Amino acid sequence: MAVRKIHYNAMYNLAGSIAPIVAAFATVPIYINLVGEVRYGLISLIWLAFGYFGVFDLGLSRATAYKLSSFSDRPLTVRTSIFYTACVLNLCLGVLSAICFYVISSVFASHFADTSELQGEILRSLPWVALFFPVGLLGGVFAGCLQSQEMFLELNIQQSVGSIVLQTLPLLFFYYGAHDLPSAILGAVIARACNVFWLGLVCMRWMYPAGRPVFRAVYIRGLFRYGGWITVSDMISPILNGLDQMIIGATLGPKATAYYAVPFSMASKVLIIPAALNRAVFPRLATLEKDRAREISEKSLQIIAGLMALICAPAIIFVRPALEFWINSEFASQSHLTASILLVGMWINSIGYIPWTLLQARGRPDTVAKIHAFELLPFVGLLFTLIYLFGLSGAAMAWCLRVTLDLLLQTRFSELKPADLKVTIFPGFVVVMSFITTLATLSLLMCFVAAIFLSLFNIAWLLRSTNIISYVGLEGSRFRSK
Repeated sequence: MAVRKIHYNAMYNLAGSIAPIVAAFATVPIYINLVGEVRYGLISLIWLAFGYFGVFDLGLSRATAYKLSSFSDRPLTVRTSIFYTACVLNLCLGVLSAICFYVISSVFASHFADTSELQGEILRSLPWVALFFPVGLLGGVFAGCLQSQEMFLELNIQQSVGSIVLQTLPLLFFYYGAHDLPSAILGAVIARACNVFWLGLVCMRWMYPAGRPVFRAVYIRGLFRYGGWITVSDMISPILNGLDQMIIGATLGPKATAYYAVPFSMASKVLIIPAALNRAVFPRLATLEKDRAREISEKSLQIIAGLMALICAPAIIFVRPALEFWINSEFASQSHLTASILLVGMWINSIGYIPWTLLQARGRPDTVAKIHAFELLPFVGLLFTLIYLFGLSGAAMAWCLRVTLDLLLQTRFSELKPADLKVTIFPGFVVVMSFITTLATLSLLMCFVAAIFLSLFNIAWLLRSTNIISYVGLEGSRFRSK
């Protein structure tokens, strides 16, 4: 198979990340008008529960991608046996999680509806929701297999089409069916099953030459050891990213939570860019020698810092007029400073994706999990202190300090060195200058002038210093059939 350049894979991942957002944006008003606000709220809660029970994957999807990438020089029969072993494990975990979900949700389901009709709809929906778990967890292994082969074009086409089908098929089932919640959930289950079946067919192109499926228990320990640490990190990360909003709600009230949650949600959308690069470089870093992996990681730091500054700096400058236009002037006056600080934090967090990816790609997910666990208690104390002193802005500052510490620790314990972060100094200067600009009351025209000036300044540095053409042409060993 021909080797694809990193920038192609990153762009495929970026497009695949945008497609679900666009699909959701287009269909949410239709959902609310067709199924009603109450049923749509229940559907949202069901998806939230499904996401939480997704930890039953135990990190095996990521572990599969890592194992298959790191074993790229092994015979095809060895790699396919790892794949089949992971499939069996995830299918068993999916059945277990489905049973746990059904038992627990059956007890508490009645508390989420105030009429007997809706309570009955929820209870009739639960068996269909339970089917999501084995189907979804099996799909995670299929996706990990395609990532390990750097088949990002195929994967993102499938996921983009799948996200559109997943958003629209429940509407069709609701409209042409019994006009109830079980009909919509059944449509979603069928959409997801078709999605996973498609993924499986793509995987079959690679597996077929190896012959019959082989399950090898010898790989179980390695998959669970790697995946276990991924699970620990995945359980702590949502707490670290949601703790600020919970403490704000408990100390400052629900209205203040809205002033913080909306800017946080808006600012976090920029992270789809480093996430797209993360998925693209992960299998490559797992196959390369130490020095080559560090070279790509260091260059990635520079590229991500420059590209994200190109996005975050203008966003920081325009955050107040954007909030005024999108919501209202009162909301903007309460939350624009918080939003600006959070955008600075998102720029820092985007750089942290590189050492985080490097650690996982080099078989050290335990280090990531231990760092996240170490940060938890100090972050709680910092949040309470800074919220007490500075209110919402204090919460944003605490989050920024936490992701800065995360970046420094993961860089320190990865194959990178803290000195490697010097390549981010110039784009960091651009981001800081944009933040300082927001402290002055500028007209919309002056905001445009400042944004254009800083953007051109950053583009000139990006083209002159990063050698971006060489970067996107980096090539490494590719998963090949033997």
